[in-house]
Amino acid sequence: MSGPGAGRSAPEPDALRETAASFQLSTGESLLDASRTRPLVLVFLRHFGCTFTRQILRGLEGLKQTADNQGAQLVLVHMLKGGEENRYLPAQGDIPRIADPRCELYRAFGLGKGGFFELFGPRVWWLGLLSIYKGCGVGYLAGDGRQMPGAFVFHDGAITASQRAASASDLPDLPALFLTKPSTSDA
Repeated sequence: MSGPGAGRSAPEPDALRETAASFQLSTGESLLDASRTRPLVLVFLRHFGCTFTRQILRGLEGLKQTADNQGAQLVLVHMLKGGEENRYLPAQGDIPRIADPRCELYRAFGLGKGGFFELFGPRVWWLGLLSIYKGCGVGYLAGDGRQMPGAFVFHDGAITASQRAASASDLPDLPALFLTKPSTSDA
């Protein structure tokens, strides 16, 4: 994932903390409270039928290990109602999740909807074909098909690093994420 990601920026810090306080992890604690314990790596997924989401899910163990090595906790954010994600994540029960069917948290973190090029551009098609070839496949639309993904380090109620996707095919790069500093629009 790279760049500013669809030109959106993060909200004001107070608004972000207020939104984070209103969302709960599957573990029962609020996102804001969990971020006070240790840094969280929030991976905002596209819909579960997306080949790129399926590619991320195949690599969850590696993402979790990278987050653990940095003293952070991996958290998946998805667009289904709480519990519905279990159809897609049965083996990953130990990774906390946040259900966001109205995409409120996505917006709070500055993730918008993709346009035609971000969703169907030549690079997206090429990487999509490679993903399908690797066995990730494509499934039924399970979430908002236009929603863009992203990855963030969220600690103590603030974004400390971000990767907003520039296209649907952008995957989280956690080693690079931990090396980035927040821009002034993220602070």
